[in-house]
Amino acid sequence: YLHGFCGNAHEYVSRDCDWGYPWLPGQNHVQGLRGVLPIAPRMQQPWGETRRSWYIYKGLQRNGIGDHDTLENSRRSVLELLRREIARLGGRGDRCFLGGLSQGCTVALDIYLRHGPELGLGGFVGSVGFVPSDSMGFKGVDQALQKFLEDPVQMTRPLWLQCATDDGSDVPWNLVKTSVRALDGRVPGLLVNKVRGRGHCVDDWEARWLCDFIRKYVPGDASTGPPT
Repeated sequence: YLHGFCGNAHEYVSRDCDWGYPWLPGQNHVQGLRGVLPIAPRMQQPWGETRRSWYIYKGLQRNGIGDHDTLENSRRSVLELLRREIARLGGRGDRCFLGGLSQGCTVALDIYLRHGPELGLGGFVGSVGFVPSDSMGFKGVDQALQKFLEDPVQMTRPLWLQCATDDGSDVPWNLVKTSVRALDGRVPGLLVNKVRGRGHCVDDWEARWLCDFIRKYVPGDASTGPPT
């Protein structure tokens, strides 16, 4: 599960957070679930700020890719991580799920569309990202999407997106709405949850969405190892 721009995986395991992520102790805890939370490297953005990021942006308040090599590095590292986790599960890619928040959601979805059929991933869950495209700098994802849509198994697996319709700047709803059209009506497993009232910072709504997904699609089973 990939954190957002400026974020950090530590936020998802902090004892100070009471939002109830499913890998943490508490009422939402899912027995046997293994949460894997990579940390993005620090990158200097075009406007001078250096923060943890999965890629270098094209510009301030522009969600497109500014340096393709930085995206490729993230693609490569997350894919390697996925392969290791699937190996831990004895090759059961269907017990491995991918997701993320904001920038992390978009990058994770890019990887899911590109490699989900090949790895047989179990599904995807994310919040306040957008569907990546070549036009936004995610080179090769348009072709990958076409192959994804030709896979009768993968296209029916759950693909959940939570979108903030009142986000006007960080990941604007107009961008999200347009991007989702690439999947709408073509991916049977697609579920879009539209939320409003907090803008981009959906806070505990992220955890709630994630928990709903986990409860529905990720049952723990000690006989085959914990889902990831």
